[in-house]
Amino acid sequence: MSFNYQPNYMQLVKALQSGGIEGLSQAREARSTRGLGGRLPLNIKEVDTESLSEQMLSYFSDIDEQNNAAKAKSQAQKELVESLGGKIDPVTGEAEPPMEDPDINMSGDIVDMIASFEGFRGKAYDDFGQLSIGYGRKATSKNQTMTEEEARKELTKQVMQARTIVLKAAEEFRYDWSDNQVDALTSFTYNNGAGGLRQLLTGGKEGARGDDIISEKILEYNKAGGKVLPGLTKRRQAEADLFTQGYN
Repeated sequence: MSFNYQPNYMQLVKALQSGGIEGLSQAREARSTRGLGGRLPLNIKEVDTESLSEQMLSYFSDIDEQNNAAKAKSQAQKELVESLGGKIDPVTGEAEPPMEDPDINMSGDIVDMIASFEGFRGKAYDDFGQLSIGYGRKATSKNQTMTEEEARKELTKQVMQARTIVLKAAEEFRYDWSDNQVDALTSFTYNNGAGGLRQLLTGGKEGARGDDIISEKILEYNKAGGKVLPGLTKRRQAEADLFTQGYN
């Protein structure tokens, strides 16, 4: 059996080869240099060369299996995301779903616009700590599947719910928004929820912001997992443009 460990594990290998009192001493020294203290995770009551060697071989084997399993899982996730047209963020390791860059001025259909932003997924996927499916809706389990037709119906229903939230906010804060402004905020609300919309409109304070401030602040909601994402940056810019310029 062979192991491919970093240099700070080599002393443990020497300990295995030496065995007995010397082996135990070297093993403890190796763990100490790695900041793990002096105790080994081995059930040693009496120093016995053969027993010590068997326990340490088992210990190394477990580590090796865990490392291989983690690598296999990571590779499988990468291949799945890439097969769907997405990518793995090299810094966070999170899956970033693919996003189209729609020309919002070519269409007045808010459902189509949001569908373009979200992209369709027929199987549940990890969406920055939440399981999602279809056009970005919350999945019920990691094994859930959905046809595109089913996802489109669900999308339409949820877009109407988001639009209702926007219209209620307009009434509450006495905004006189045009259809394109309502559409822009409907897209924003679909992505950020009712709480996100309220935060955008009030900044967490009493009273409401003016339209000019809203169009500026909307651009700040471009992070997921604490990291700025290019796809969200494009989406926020498109929503801000729709809010201020409308459809052509």
